[in-house]
Amino acid sequence: MSEVKPHLKNTHAQNNGRSPDLPVNAPNVSKTPRLARFFFLNTIFAILLSLLMVVGGILGYFSMTKQSNPDIDIAVATITTTWGGADPQTIEQQVTSEIETEITSVENVSEIQSASYTGFSVINVEFTSEADPDQAVQELRQAVSQAESELPEDADQPVVEQVSVNDAPILTLALFGDIDTTVISQAAESIQDRLEQVAGVSEVNLGGAREEVISVQMDPFRLATLGISPTAVANQIRTANRDVPLAEIESDVIGSQVRFYARFRNLEDLRELPITRLEGRVVRLEELASVRRELAQEETRAFISNQGEPYQPVVSVGIKKVPGQDSIEVIDSVLTTIKQIQQNPNDWPSGMEYSVIASEADIIWEQLGNLFVNALQAMVAVFVILFIALSWREALIAGLSIPLTFLGAMAVLWLTGQTLNNMVLIGMVLALGILVDVFILMMEGMHEFIFVQGMSFNQAALKTVKTYAPPAFAGQLTTILALFPLLAISGTLGKFIQLLPYTAIICLVLSFAIAILIDVPLSRYLLADLKGAEKKSRIDRLSETASRRWVRWSLNHTVRNRKTAWAWVLGTLALFFCVMASFSQIPVEFFPQGDQRNFSVNVELPPTTTLAVSQGVADDLGEILREKDYLDSVIKYVGQRSNLVASGELQPTTGSYLVGFSATFLPENERDQLSFEYLEELRPELETAVNQYPGATLVLNAQQSGQSGDPIQIEISGSELSQLRQIAQEVQNALRQIPGATDVRDSLGALQQDLRLVPKREELSFYNLSEDELSAQAQYYTRAIDVGDYAIGGDQEDLEIRLSTAWPSRQGQVGGPTRRDELLATRFFTNNPDEAVISAGAVVNAVQAESPLSIARRGGQRTATVLAKNTSRTVGEILADLEPKLQEMQQTWPQGYRYSFGGETEDQAETFGSAGQSLGLAIFLVFAVLVLQLGSFRQPFIILLAIPFALIGTIGGWECVII
Repeated sequence: MSEVKPHLKNTHAQNNGRSPDLPVNAPNVSKTPRLARFFFLNTIFAILLSLLMVVGGILGYFSMTKQSNPDIDIAVATITTTWGGADPQTIEQQVTSEIETEITSVENVSEIQSASYTGFSVINVEFTSEADPDQAVQELRQAVSQAESELPEDADQPVVEQVSVNDAPILTLALFGDIDTTVISQAAESIQDRLEQVAGVSEVNLGGAREEVISVQMDPFRLATLGISPTAVANQIRTANRDVPLAEIESDVIGSQVRFYARFRNLEDLRELPITRLEGRVVRLEELASVRRELAQEETRAFISNQGEPYQPVVSVGIKKVPGQDSIEVIDSVLTTIKQIQQNPNDWPSGMEYSVIASEADIIWEQLGNLFVNALQAMVAVFVILFIALSWREALIAGLSIPLTFLGAMAVLWLTGQTLNNMVLIGMVLALGILVDVFILMMEGMHEFIFVQGMSFNQAALKTVKTYAPPAFAGQLTTILALFPLLAISGTLGKFIQLLPYTAIICLVLSFAIAILIDVPLSRYLLADLKGAEKKSRIDRLSETASRRWVRWSLNHTVRNRKTAWAWVLGTLALFFCVMASFSQIPVEFFPQGDQRNFSVNVELPPTTTLAVSQGVADDLGEILREKDYLDSVIKYVGQRSNLVASGELQPTTGSYLVGFSATFLPENERDQLSFEYLEELRPELETAVNQYPGATLVLNAQQSGQSGDPIQIEISGSELSQLRQIAQEVQNALRQIPGATDVRDSLGALQQDLRLVPKREELSFYNLSEDELSAQAQYYTRAIDVGDYAIGGDQEDLEIRLSTAWPSRQGQVGGPTRRDELLATRFFTNNPDEAVISAGAVVNAVQAESPLSIARRGGQRTATVLAKNTSRTVGEILADLEPKLQEMQQTWPQGYRYSFGGETEDQAETFGSAGQSLGLAIFLVFAVLVLQLGSFRQPFIILLAIPFALIGTIGGWECVII
């Protein structure tokens, strides 16, 4: 027990068989204040209070939002701007930088991170924990709207989206079957629309699906022969594809309204669209291009293997929830909707099946199960101890108080608007080992005064509260004050961790209230009719004998004289310093590994890698994973990353050079080892396979509570990308030489080939051709451009009409020419009547160069981040070995380039940096409580001084466990 039991004089009347020289100090019940009798002797009030906690706890349990991780009430938003075809440097200069300039003026912004990629920009804005999320995001939207006028005209409007800190899918489904993948993709699109309408669902992402489009592929050689510009074709399609309301009229003959009805609603109308007239004849679209309704160009593929079966094509469906929604309710609603869709053959093709790959509900139920098991184990332990030490009656009362405390805590958490998540459950388990003390203490008091001193029940109850309640209150209060610093932790992780002490404090307060207001009065039903024992029990005699012997031994050996006492003190100090010295050698880990069922594997190949080559790499790695008998399922992605486990990075999610795997372990009771132990064995095998492909990098992300992203992050800031790349490479080389560092890479990625078409401005002037006209024509030659919507009718969404160019080397796929002869054959159309069609070489110079895949910025400055994970060693140990090398390397860096630590190191500094002052305040408050309780300054000082010495056994035992 944490409380010190007050010294009681076992005074008993001789006529009761007790020592005649120790009279019983029984309280006078009739003279006790009425309020005390009401609270400590009134069983009706205790029963009502118990019912209130039971009913409130049950209501709270079923009403509270249930989720794996708590929704952190911190405003986080992403700003996404698309500018098709633009390179990362252009995106950075004309989009990212312009938006960042405006949003830096927004109040309460904590951090701004951005990444510019080919075709789009992503800016992640995180606000301080004090900012109101709704107001902060609204101010951010206003700032972004002010920047829109500075963006390029052909760039899309920026999209501001508020996201959750834990923005990972709560449910992942797989759609598969022995049917055509086209049918599965079409069904997945329909299912996606239905699921996005489910209450609580914020986003549904598909993997391996292909949307249906109207593909218009122009023949470049036919265009050149007829002298028709691709921009003319696009403009004609856009102009003709319109419905325009004209008027509302009142006429029984004509109708109630008149409208211009010109949108394309069948392919034949689109094929027969007149583009121009040449030599008196109409040139229609079908003469220049093929028009088909088909699936969009294949960009991603997905395959599934269940329990070692061969892979088969699949479409994965990842469901994200709205922050604050109950995960279990949302998951149940989604699965119910899926079953409803299955009943409709129009929406669910025959032969298509689905399986649940990962569900947060399983994690939540497992966590709740662990709580119930821990509570049950505590009840049994308390019952057994009190049954042996006292009797089954006291044991039953104390044991039942534990679930009553948890039910009361559920009710309080529900009323204060908290959710039921893993941090709340951990807080309850943490409090479990502390709150049982007060129940045991009260039952010992009742046993002492009834069975040993022979008091009546009312006398024993009042005496127990008077004697034991103050020290019990002081003990609970000191524990609460010790938890107080955790409530002062700031930052994102601070919000995450604060729920733990908050829950524990609620449990401690309730346990004290239950002990004196429920346990003491209701024990009347088990203890009221019992008379004091004629003699002490065996346990009483043993405890008294042991106490006397301990006092005698202590007086003879520890405080026999001043010299002996000082010897014990100095010996204890020496042992303390030795233990603390050895403790400093124990690895410190901020987020310890746990047994989690989900993990992802992502491989990044050189940027020029085609989808077919990536497929081969995926097949090789997929066979390694498929053969593992401890895996329940594996989804293999080609052309995209796995998002089953949040990476915490701003990075492209799709690309022909990407390969990903989403894997799920079997339940813990169906395998021999913990999940992270399997991953330690799996990682070298995957690395060996990936090393066969030059330029490939491997990242294995295991699911871990409280952390997303790599624990090791070295951020290097500077101005020149080439210099940042060189420095990042030096840091990577140094980090790879340090034992324990794995998955070492940087955020820049590999360089990609960059073919730059530099305009010949004098020639452009001669041909009366502007740069805008030239670039517009070039876009239709190299990619698919959305030129309008094709109306299907009914409640189905319109299809995009995508205009592109069919190059022979592409074999029907969208994209620019892949051979030099095709590139040279590209023709541009001028406004010069003498030279209507010219070759590409006449107006541009082709310059081959290299460009980065992405450009990352933090706080408005370019940043390269070296990323890594740790195995067998802690992050602190690895960085301690790395930092001297970094300091040495920094001496050779150009001025203005510096490094800083992010990841777990930054999280630790942010999380605990604000708790130091609160810790000092908590120590003072604990000291003040002890002073008031003991009426002395010396005794509390001795007690507080003894606390560090108590760590000798704790740390020594922990070291023995590690060894």
